[in-house]
Amino acid sequence: MIENITFLHSNWIWQIASCALLLWMVFIWKEWINIATPRFWIRIAVAFLAIGSLAIIALQPAKSIPPKDTKVAVLTSGCQPAQLDSLKKEYRRLKILEYSPNQSIFGKTKTSDTVFVLGSGVAPFDFWQLENNQVQYMPGDVPSGIIRYHYDQEGVVGAQFLLEGIYNNPTSGNKLVLEGPGGNGMDSISLVTDQQQTFKLTTILKTSGRYVFSVTEKDTIGNILSRDPIPVIVKDRKKLQVLIVNDFPTFETKYLKNYLSETGHEVLVKSKITKGKFKFEYFNRDRIPMSAFTEKNLAPFDLVILDARTIQNLGKNARTVLENAIRQQGLGVFIQPDDSFFKSNSGFAAFDFIAVKRTETKLTTAPKTKIATHPFVFNDKREVLPVHNNIDARIISGYKYKGKGKVATTVLNSTYELILEGNVQEYQQLWTRILTDIAKKDIAKVDWDTNQLLAIKDHPYITTLRTKVATPEVIIADGYRIAMQQDIHLPNRWQGTTYPKKLGWHQISIAQDSTTVLEYYVTDTTAWLSQLVYDRMQQNSRFFDRSIPTAKAPRAPLAPINPIGLYILFLCCMGYLWLVPKIETT
Repeated sequence: MIENITFLHSNWIWQIASCALLLWMVFIWKEWINIATPRFWIRIAVAFLAIGSLAIIALQPAKSIPPKDTKVAVLTSGCQPAQLDSLKKEYRRLKILEYSPNQSIFGKTKTSDTVFVLGSGVAPFDFWQLENNQVQYMPGDVPSGIIRYHYDQEGVVGAQFLLEGIYNNPTSGNKLVLEGPGGNGMDSISLVTDQQQTFKLTTILKTSGRYVFSVTEKDTIGNILSRDPIPVIVKDRKKLQVLIVNDFPTFETKYLKNYLSETGHEVLVKSKITKGKFKFEYFNRDRIPMSAFTEKNLAPFDLVILDARTIQNLGKNARTVLENAIRQQGLGVFIQPDDSFFKSNSGFAAFDFIAVKRTETKLTTAPKTKIATHPFVFNDKREVLPVHNNIDARIISGYKYKGKGKVATTVLNSTYELILEGNVQEYQQLWTRILTDIAKKDIAKVDWDTNQLLAIKDHPYITTLRTKVATPEVIIADGYRIAMQQDIHLPNRWQGTTYPKKLGWHQISIAQDSTTVLEYYVTDTTAWLSQLVYDRMQQNSRFFDRSIPTAKAPRAPLAPINPIGLYILFLCCMGYLWLVPKIETT
């Protein structure tokens, strides 16, 4: 009880205490002549009580009044009645509030204790309202539907489109269908009764443009239960300049050069016939042979494909020139392995491998097709990034950065056998992925971050760009400007937020370079509802699972204590000090 008592004039405590002490000392000096008698000690004790009560009256004692509603339950969508009932039983004075996005959560309600958030949680842009409260998040059930999905939002003509995801609490017999812009089915998968089911849907990107695919769930009789949009931007395939150098002609190179030439790439093949003699082949390019590796000779090429023996036999000067072209010019190098390559562990083209017994595998992009491999897999390290993974999630083709460029290889063996077995599409997809990931990239003046092409109407859409422009003026199609904030650590990185008002495709560009445009698609809040709810639950769990070292409970209101008792004590003491000397003298 006493810990709740304070003084309204606590800032005067030293002045009042000093005056009270001085007054008491004066009284002691006055009574000093009676020190040998018992009444001396009685009188100074009574004086102490009188002066003390007067000092306390001057300080104005008060006590804190705890608020009646110290615990609050904030109800959000998906709140479980059982959770709320259990809180009501435990806390009889529980205050219940309904949550509305972008509105004040507490209003005039005062809280000094725990806040319970029930259901799917509050929107991230409302987290600031709960920063200084102790919050206990009580999530509801994970919604039924697609709660996770991933796909490459930009692709090239001829590449495979792959949508991967997780469906929570599926209904057995229902189907997920990947549909094109016209509603035509391109791939499908049946759902089974399970807590969670992973799925993959694929198709081939045939023409360039902006498209809105969709994932549609249908029941056993074909009724549409849900349809969620998948915006995709398909670009024309970049025509690459490819150099292939082999220590001797191989079937692998024969089929690879045919595929590259048929898809319009400019290809130069240099194959060693005997010592000092080479055979040159030209596809879609001028017949100009290349002698040795020099900076000038390598500059036009986007990708160099070498077999393992060629890279092992490179001279010191040629190796230095090739490595400089990778680091400084961004050249991509792909190594066609042989058995000896997997035992080499030195040089800029060395990788770390683990020996295995299997000599065939299945890729995640073609899980029904067996592909021959060398008896090795990559030793997964952070520096090795995957191009292809097998169904066991091991890296089958991978690359590592060397400066601006990349060096890549694979454990696949004799991929041309896919063509001989009639799996032409799988062969093309395999090499398309390698070419796209490894080849030299164009350095754009403006680089937009396209990690998220899907935006929600009237919700914040964060856009990020990297540019060397000193002060980029970012504008949207309606002519409005977006205020951009510069990254304090990366001066060429800028970030801004817009709130799209219309559905459909939108564009963002900068005034200094309108040729490079960010395109994104705006949908409403009914799209990908299960995934949005699941993401919000995860965000709430992470945010409210933190410690709040700076959080302070709101100060309880103070009520002055009635000083009547102190006044009575003061009057009694003063009456004694005045009356007793009168009695003693009579």
